[in-house]
Formats: sequence, C-alpha cells, structure tokens
Amino acid sequence: MKFNSSILTGLRCFEVAAGLLNFTKAAQALNLTQSAVSQQIRNLEGNLGYSLFVRQHRSLVLTDKGKVLFECASRTFLDIEQTLRRLEPSDTPLQVNCLPSFALQWLMPRLSDFQHLHPTIAVRLKAEFQTLDLHAMQADDIDVAIRFDPGQYGNLKADRILDEYLMPVATPKFLSEHPAFAAGQSLQGVTLLHDATPWGGAPEFIEWRTWMEAERPDWLSELGGIQFNLASLAIGAALNHQGVAMARTALVLDEIKSGRLLNVFGRLVSSPAHYILLTQRAEDRRTTVFSLWLKDECSRFNDERRQLLSI
Repeated sequence: MKFNSSILTGLRCFEVAAGLLNFTKAAQALNLTQSAVSQQIRNLEGNLGYSLFVRQHRSLVLTDKGKVLFECASRTFLDIEQTLRRLEPSDTPLQVNCLPSFALQWLMPRLSDFQHLHPTIAVRLKAEFQTLDLHAMQADDIDVAIRFDPGQYGNLKADRILDEYLMPVATPKFLSEHPAFAAGQSLQGVTLLHDATPWGGAPEFIEWRTWMEAERPDWLSELGGIQFNLASLAIGAALNHQGVAMARTALVLDEIKSGRLLNVFGRLVSSPAHYILLTQRAEDRRTTVFSLWLKDECSRFNDERRQLLSI
C-alpha cells in the first residue's frame, strides 16, 4: 500500500475515533462532520483491506487489527505533537526549578545579568525541593532544573556544573565570645547549626559529620545542635550570632568577602554532593542559551572562589 496524504488523514481520523469509540465525538474533536469522519475511515479500511471497527448499534468496538493500529497511531501522533511543540519558537517563560537556598543565595542575584544579556528570554524561577525525573519534569513543564546531591539521573540530561566545599562559618562577634572554639580547642558552649536536608535522603548531620571526619574526628562525639530545613536559615542563624553553620561555599562567599562571616579554621572539605543541571529539552534554544550562561557563571564563580579561599 502506498502511503499518501489521504492515508495520513484517514489515520488521524481513525486515531481520534478509536480513542473515543464514537464517530460523532471524533467529528467534534476534529472540527469535521460525522459523515466526513465515517467516510475517511471507510476509505482507510478500503485501502488497508480489512476492517478496523465492528460497528454495533450506537457503539464501536475495535477489531484485533484495529487495536494494533490504534496503539501505533496514537503513539506516533503523540510523538509528532510533542516534537512540533518543542521545535516551535516560544515566547513563554523558561521554567527554571531550583533548590530554595541556592536560588536565594546564588542564582537570584545573577538572573538580572542573564536578562540583560538575553532580553527576549523570560525566566520564571520556582524554588522547591521536589525530587525530579523525566516524568516529573514533563508533568510540571520544567525546562531547566538545578539540584544539589550525589545522585544519578538516568533518564534526564544531567551536567555536573559545580563542585562544592564545606567550611564552618561564624560571625567575628560570635568567635570573640567563644575564644576556645575559635582556637580549635573546644566545642563547649558552641551551638552547631545544620541544614537538615541538604539533599533528599541525606543522613542526619551529614555535612558537619563530613567536615569533622576529615578535620576534627575528636569532635564527632559532640555532634548535635539545631537543624533547619533550609541552608539559608542555618546561615541566617549564624549571621545572628546564634552559632556556627556548616556552609557551602556557593551560599556564603559574598558573606565571607564582606567579612560578615568568617571561615573559622580556614580549612575546606569536599562535599559529598555537587550541583547538577538537569534539562529535558536540549534542542530548545532557550534551554541551550540558559545552560551555557549558567555554566559560564559557575566557571567564573569557581575562579573567584579559588582565589578567595585558596582551594
């Protein structure tokens, strides 16, 4: 059988009618008359040489061959529609999904630079903890996501864009009031501040534990303190002289530069997690432009961090 435009039109009418099992409803969905849909399907059956429907009184039932063709046709038309949607020029905002603390402390201050460089690409930033896979990104129409964890993303394009380091930070005032701690002698009277969930499923106290195991294993027996559900809250508590936060460099570099927070011991430890860029529509120009810009920003930040913290 030669594949031509009339066959394609007939297949589209068949796919809609087979999904609804009703010619009248299919005609409404296709903006055609019921007789036109019926004729298209009769022509298709004539070209194929077999029936696709068993026509019963006020109802339709797919034949065995009709069921097979419907599965193939519906899958094919869905793929075509999704591909056309991805390829068409879009002026809708680029949906960027990011962890709250990274969005607040690192990404948000840089977005105005992106907008200045690319004024035709609108960005809509949403901060949340949601665990992502391809289905979740498609369901929520997420174009780009940034996550911080040690995990793998098998069904998404995942680029490792920035490694991270951990360091205890506190205000000069707090350290002046706790000289034994500032000298590395004792944790007595010191409140440790924690991000309770640096990534989904993270063990309790994982960031302080990671740093202590590398630098002060003798302090592990005193591991405890106040836990917050956001890293930015733990940093805020440290800025209010309430204790010592275990900080990620991306979240506190500006505070270190200004002197509001100090890297207490000058020692950094590699984090078990890193920042990952997730995309589902790599062919989308907006996604490509944003991804390249973000990687450049990470590279510039890494250079600045290396100079300031001697990494």
